[in-house]
Amino acid sequence: MNQNTTEPAVATETLAEVPEHVLRGLPEEVRLFPSAVDKTRIGVWATKPILKGKKFGPFVGDKKKRSQVKNNVYMWEVYYPNLGWMCIDATDPEKGNWLRYVNWACSGEEQNLFPLEINRAIYYKTLKPIAPGEELLVWYNGEDNPEIAAAIEEERASARSKRSSPKSRKATASAWRPDALHQPPRTSPGSVGRSRPRLQPSSRDHSSKSRHPACSLTAPEVTWNQ
Repeated sequence: MNQNTTEPAVATETLAEVPEHVLRGLPEEVRLFPSAVDKTRIGVWATKPILKGKKFGPFVGDKKKRSQVKNNVYMWEVYYPNLGWMCIDATDPEKGNWLRYVNWACSGEEQNLFPLEINRAIYYKTLKPIAPGEELLVWYNGEDNPEIAAAIEEERASARSKRSSPKSRKATASAWRPDALHQPPRTSPGSVGRSRPRLQPSSRDHSSKSRHPACSLTAPEVTWNQ
């Protein structure tokens, strides 16, 4: 018996569907255009030079238990001492911000951002200078990348410095916790955080993308504002 099987079509994101609050929240250095690494998604592109060490964030979304998440494509999972593992879910564009549209690099070599957990919030930090016309792409590869390990230690040292400052000592003890600064996930090779973080991206399987021969970083046909 012949049986026709068809895979469900993947909905393609369009710029017309991007919420106004996301567009208003874009930094001046970036704009949204169709992604070059995933043709079904919107991507984030640099329109001005972005220096190495620039930090963006935090990643915004609904805080949910994993069992409540229906689509784990736009999600990070973070440990909260009073709540346990919780997902920051930006599946609904109305609940997220522009970081929702940052896509995964095809490999660690092509990444220009890495995720960083600070005080139970997810930030993206530039690993290298990003030129106009380049798509912002995140990857998480842990301490196997010395630059990422050094950047995370730098952030942790900055947190300790802020905590020890006179101004900080007058603030509430819970206002800044250096022990809440973690290395991206144990799912990557190794960890330099103080405790085992579970900073989990979704099912956007970067390992499979690294073997995808069609993965391209060609910029779309757009005019970059100077």
